[in-house]
Amino acid sequence: MDWQPYIKASWELVVQAEGRTKVMLDNDLEAYLVHMMARNFRNLRLPPEIICLEFPQAKTPEDFRQIGDSCLFIDAWGVRRARLVSRDYYERMGQIAYGSAAIASRPVEPFFERVAREFSVLSRVLRGVYRLGYDRGVCNATSFS
Repeated sequence: MDWQPYIKASWELVVQAEGRTKVMLDNDLEAYLVHMMARNFRNLRLPPEIICLEFPQAKTPEDFRQIGDSCLFIDAWGVRRARLVSRDYYERMGQIAYGSAAIASRPVEPFFERVAREFSVLSRVLRGVYRLGYDRGVCNATSFS
């Protein structure tokens, strides 16, 4: 599969969202967000129905990273947001998932620890990506539910 078009489109969206939100990510976090979006462009299963039920099945850093990515999408875009959870539920679950990805890596991966700490910043930029799509008529309140 040729990932270049997805990476290019994701990068353009992230850079525009950074400008719009006035949140400038460093190169590593920007690259992570771009590649996370590119990986999930065609993912029809994102996010899982119930996030907390994904943790017992997760074994690898990749499993935990995917849970974290799902939480990031839900937190930023409101995708399948559960009704009976606190406002910061997905942020906290995402932080736990990325932290678990760091610990499940051998040796421990400090970058995932950083993604866990910077979750809310990444979410703000990703929310800016959603708003770009909304303004362009690509996204609407029912697109992802």
